[in-house]
Amino acid sequence: MTQPDKLTDADHHRMDAFLGDVLEDFKAGAITKEQAIGGLAHVMAALDIGNTGEARSWFENGRSFIRDGA
Repeated sequence: MTQPDKLTDADHHRMDAFLGDVLEDFKAGAITKEQAIGGLAHVMAALDIGNTGEARSWFENGRSFIRDGA
């Protein structure tokens, strides 16, 4: 069994930005609490199963995924 990809420092910066964006969107009323929870849970689940590629996609595009209901 291979080890999952480790997150890089750049990934951590993108993750921080994504988390901040989700919180700001919720605070501004652009997304609901349920949308915020769903998006964050999706990223956490991807990381839990070692799917760093999916997590990276969410760090980059998650704000629009949440807003668009993906």
